[in-house]
Amino acid sequence: MKGYNNDDLRRKNRGLLLRLIATAEASTRISLAKKSGLTKMSVTNIVDEFLKQGLVEEGEMEYQGQKGRNPVTLKLSGGGPRIVGLLINRESCGAVLCDLKLGVCKKEIRPLHAVAEEEFLSCLYELVDRMLAGETKVLGIGAASIGPLDVERGILLNPPRFYGIRNVSLRELFQERYGLPVFLDHQYNSAARAEHLFGIGREYHSFLFVGITNGIGAGIYVDGRLLGSANGLGSELGHMSIDYRGNPCECGNLGCVETYASVNVICEQVGRALGRPVDFPECCRRYREPEVDAVFKDALEKLAVCLVNVVNLVNPEVVFLGHESVHLPDCYLERMEKRINEGKLSDGYRRIRVLRATFGEEQQLAGAACNVLDQIFEGKLGLEEALDA
Repeated sequence: MKGYNNDDLRRKNRGLLLRLIATAEASTRISLAKKSGLTKMSVTNIVDEFLKQGLVEEGEMEYQGQKGRNPVTLKLSGGGPRIVGLLINRESCGAVLCDLKLGVCKKEIRPLHAVAEEEFLSCLYELVDRMLAGETKVLGIGAASIGPLDVERGILLNPPRFYGIRNVSLRELFQERYGLPVFLDHQYNSAARAEHLFGIGREYHSFLFVGITNGIGAGIYVDGRLLGSANGLGSELGHMSIDYRGNPCECGNLGCVETYASVNVICEQVGRALGRPVDFPECCRRYREPEVDAVFKDALEKLAVCLVNVVNLVNPEVVFLGHESVHLPDCYLERMEKRINEGKLSDGYRRIRVLRATFGEEQQLAGAACNVLDQIFEGKLGLEEALDA
């Protein structure tokens, strides 16, 4: 275990107050003190520092409807610092420039086809260059990527079906090029982080974020903390086997759930039924057709079996569906919710909801930016050093 010195505590307190203002959980000095548990004097001192640094500005008085002085509201400054989010997928890469409340200032998505490592990095550099153009106060770069990753060392390891690109030291390369702190995490952990900080995930202590695309992955919050391993590897929900004699998977195992319920598998099966290629949004629009409905019911039943296993392990309050699964019609979310609650061990004790993720298909990109914001709000990235750099 590691103790905290005065500088550590100061950073954590500053980060906490900044998060409360950025996420609109508190908007006055009084509400900041109540939410944070800090003394009014401590809150006043930190807010005064924020005002001097141009991080926060004062707004109108908040009418209380009672005797006494009405408190002045606080909000993030429009001219405050920015952060960059970088998303790495198999089919595309994207970048976003955000403010500290996750407001989008710039965004760009580029398709990614079969490329060599040099071309891949060149695409990423160009995206980040465009985000940084004309910016003078950028606090860091957050990257959300397909895996597997070595999060601790910031290395993209050996993603399957990724053009042979492997063992790329992304953190080292980007820190050397831009002179900014770089924080890399799995796309699903990153998406869960966005839900926790700025989505309706704020209302829950424990939740399971499930991203369904050409693979299936998860980010898991337990008691307010993102679940991670000491070796920096992320959860691989898509490679949970639901049938040890089932479909062969490229990972070498049999019966992995993503061989039954990933977007490309669903589209392939619907396409065969309809006699032509279809994309996932079209599949979802045509769900009332019996042959399409049959594909969805089979795939989502298998996914629900997988999720029952996870629910029995970590006991979340809610399951958020993200990535392309946000297109799923309500009837399938209701069906999955019913199946999960019937299958979980504590049936009847507390109902687990199944909801769409807050940011839709933008969840991963928002999560990339949140990889930096989380460091700031946790007090791990000192604002003074970043703003003075």
